[in-house]
Amino acid sequence: MATTRWTPWLCGALAALCAAVVAPAPVKAQIAQPHWVPQQRTELPSPEDERLNFELEVQVSELTTEGRYFEALSSAERLLELRQRVLGPEHVETLFAATWAAMHHRRVAQYHQAASLLERVLAVLERDGVPDWWLFGEQDTLARVYREMGDFRRAEAFYRRLLAQEVLAGSGADKVLLGLAELAKAQGDLGRAASLYERLLATQEKENATNRSRGEQRDAIRLGVALDNLAEVYRLQGSHTRAEALFQRAVSIMEQWRLGAERSLATCLDHQALLYQDMGDDARAEPLFQRALAIREKELRPTHPDIAEPLVHLGALYWDRKQYGRAQASFRRALSLLQQALGPEHPRVAECARSLEGLAIAQGKLREALPMRLAAVSAEDRHLTRLLTSGAEREKLAFLGRLERSTSETISLHAISAPKNGEAAALALTTILRRKARALDAMAGSLASLRRSMTRQDQALLDRLGEIDAELSARAYRDPPGQRARVQALVEEREGVEAEVSRRSAAFRAEQRPVLLAEVQAAIPDDAALIELFAYRPYQPRARQRDWLGEPRYVAYVLRRKGAPAFADLGEVKAIDAAVEELRRALSDPSREPTRLARGMDAQLMAKVRPLLGPARKLLISPDGALSLLPFGALIDEDQRSLLERYEITYITTGRDLLRLTAPAEPGQELVVIADPAFDGGASAPPVGKEPCSWDCQAPRGVDLSRLRFLSLPGTAKEAAAVGAKLTGARVLTGASATEGAVKGLARPRILHIATHGFFLPAASAPAQTPARYGLDAVARAAVAASVSAVDSALLRSGLAFAGANLRESGGDDGVLTAAEVSGLDLSGTQLVVLSACDTGVGEPSHGEGVQGLRRALVIAGAETQVMSLWRIGDQATRHLMTAYYDRLVSGRARSDALREAQLSLKGQPDTAHPYYWAAFIVSGNGGPLRGGPLLSAVPKPQTDPVEPVRPGPRGCACEVQGGAAGGAPRLDLAAGLAAGLAAAARRRRAGSTAARRSAKAG
Repeated sequence: MATTRWTPWLCGALAALCAAVVAPAPVKAQIAQPHWVPQQRTELPSPEDERLNFELEVQVSELTTEGRYFEALSSAERLLELRQRVLGPEHVETLFAATWAAMHHRRVAQYHQAASLLERVLAVLERDGVPDWWLFGEQDTLARVYREMGDFRRAEAFYRRLLAQEVLAGSGADKVLLGLAELAKAQGDLGRAASLYERLLATQEKENATNRSRGEQRDAIRLGVALDNLAEVYRLQGSHTRAEALFQRAVSIMEQWRLGAERSLATCLDHQALLYQDMGDDARAEPLFQRALAIREKELRPTHPDIAEPLVHLGALYWDRKQYGRAQASFRRALSLLQQALGPEHPRVAECARSLEGLAIAQGKLREALPMRLAAVSAEDRHLTRLLTSGAEREKLAFLGRLERSTSETISLHAISAPKNGEAAALALTTILRRKARALDAMAGSLASLRRSMTRQDQALLDRLGEIDAELSARAYRDPPGQRARVQALVEEREGVEAEVSRRSAAFRAEQRPVLLAEVQAAIPDDAALIELFAYRPYQPRARQRDWLGEPRYVAYVLRRKGAPAFADLGEVKAIDAAVEELRRALSDPSREPTRLARGMDAQLMAKVRPLLGPARKLLISPDGALSLLPFGALIDEDQRSLLERYEITYITTGRDLLRLTAPAEPGQELVVIADPAFDGGASAPPVGKEPCSWDCQAPRGVDLSRLRFLSLPGTAKEAAAVGAKLTGARVLTGASATEGAVKGLARPRILHIATHGFFLPAASAPAQTPARYGLDAVARAAVAASVSAVDSALLRSGLAFAGANLRESGGDDGVLTAAEVSGLDLSGTQLVVLSACDTGVGEPSHGEGVQGLRRALVIAGAETQVMSLWRIGDQATRHLMTAYYDRLVSGRARSDALREAQLSLKGQPDTAHPYYWAAFIVSGNGGPLRGGPLLSAVPKPQTDPVEPVRPGPRGCACEVQGGAAGGAPRLDLAAGLAAGLAAAARRRRAGSTAARRSAKAG
């Protein structure tokens, strides 16, 4: 340790720490100085610099005390600049100024700047050997910054690191537990937060009992705060009786020790009032809000932003009572305080502005509401852009979740309150375009920018991401449930690497700016229309607060190259999703007649949209939720024609994708076809007694994934030969050469065609959906719920099978390529990926974030266009469809138009007229022509030979899970599931397909 440099500083820090323990900090001057303030301040060499230094110190202190944080930040930055220039960047005084500036950046929600400054300070101090326990204040502040910017993983890592310090005890350990509790609360994990707050309360109860005889108020006040914290979590959980008792006790303690506890008392009274408001007892809530406001007005300067909190709550109370004048006065005063203290773009400012806007809507004052909504949304979007450039994907999604209400309010302003207002329509559609699938964009953009300007460290980072995904995938599909102790550690490490990728992507951060509606509109072809589908919750500001948001509904916005946006309300999400699932079952079963359901679905959706399309014949559909799994081309219009006959349909994740597709990456060169993998590791051959099948090997989520078995696909060898013959210079890999490693080794191929087994496994969190999908009875349902895998990521529960998949061998090439691994491929120059397999377009439909599965993974990897399937179909029909598709591609047809014509060719034949044969495959991404020259020197004749009908089993193929009934829904042997799995694994290696039949029979 650098003793000579830091000894005086450490002595001063120790003195400050001791003083803090025995006496509370003054309430009016809580500047939150770091604990390592030097014992004697260094004077600056120049009198002019010394005078300026003193003036800036005074300014920062006074402005902070007054709560004018936005102005204080400017002075703090000037102070830091001065000390860096005069004393150097690593002087103790400079580090102190950096910490001070960071605290003010945090106060005004400039989290990236705050984190950067604090990280720099800690790096210097840790390099010089200053121990962690001396740096608690800086580390605690940085952890709070990470929490507020949504980087929960790094925040928790800091707290865990501090908790591991044996020397950190007493109040220090309590502060770490408090930080962990606040972190859990921010993540919505109220159960964990309550548990941590209960631990803190027990500690405070013990300390208070010990020191009560001494008459010390410090522990009593801390006890009151602990009671308040726990009571607030109970309130949020809906445990009103428990919360009320704790609030009453906390207020009693704080009133007894009033000196030094005024602000804590005001906070507790505010929380207690919210409880009574939740209980519908406004008469008891109002005086508590008023008392909390009076205390803060007395204790704080008139400009302090903390006065705004009870004002906002009072405004909401008056709003519920329809006392709009009093509500407006409270909101306006609160907004003025927040704007002056925190600046115009702070989230609290936007929230208060939204309240005023909602109040205006409730009074029918739409002209007042619209500009307020526009200002609030714009501020939120700028804040969102800053925060999405850091953290792991899960953390990005968590932050986006906080904006769901604001997004619903924005759409409701147009769709419900002002349906004929063009400005409101433009704002609603712009908000959807800016926020839909934003986490996906952030992750894909970070990876793409890192690949464009890659350093050696960046390459190592991406390599490690691939290694983690490979090990996660191998363990998920090789190890039996219960033997996955390392999985959670790998998941946590992956999130850390994701966060580091985001931090390193400076190019991506520079590119981020709010999307403009005019830019998206200019990217729409003249003969096309963008259909943006979105699920929102109707905002009803005339109701009480708890009833403001109604049941989710779908809305459709239509945008053409010229003209204003148009919209249609489609109906409740619940009813539409149920109809989609029923139609999908009918479409995927050729023994059923889907015409009535397809016509009903069209009447519910597209009949409302068609009048808005004008002459458009190309539809760019951006679906949401369950609509992402609907083949719109199979719907039947009022003239009894399928939409496939009327339109060329391309799917996109969001209309924002059109901007990326107008400037695609330079196309790759290689053409690659992979098919007919040798799943058992040797030559590929059809199993005896089984009809060959080319598609999905799917199992319920609770089935042991290590028992999943893939049957051979000899039909795909013919498909590979036919497709390979049409692509000049194509590399065709089959049998033992069709490996997972071959796919991972590809570098930006122009076209990638894969014909193998695809699979998607439902989540453990949705066992109720399992019976409908797999036909399990109640007993089997319980087994599914009880035996779920530890792997919860949808990107690990979907994927493709390659050579050696049935062997489950360890290592990087185990034969199963999950969507997580696909997302790590470099497909930035790949114009077309065709997944000629079952359910490759299926996944977990997520409102606002697309389909979590292979479809999402390919977007992250950079693939320009994906052709994928929505259900399992027969081998021969798919081969004919793919042959017809490439016939048209090589003749110069666009990617979407080629598939449409190929599907129409099957639809026009009696044996394949059922949508089961032609409607499963969709085009997602860029539907335009391929670039980079012709695929063939000569155009072949289209395939015209008839296609024999396929008789699928209930699963659509002959794939199986060991222990399940072949060709039907899998069954669970509740008595000997694990033993059967282990025995089956041994038999597989000895007897191949014979073992599969025995296992199926034994099941």
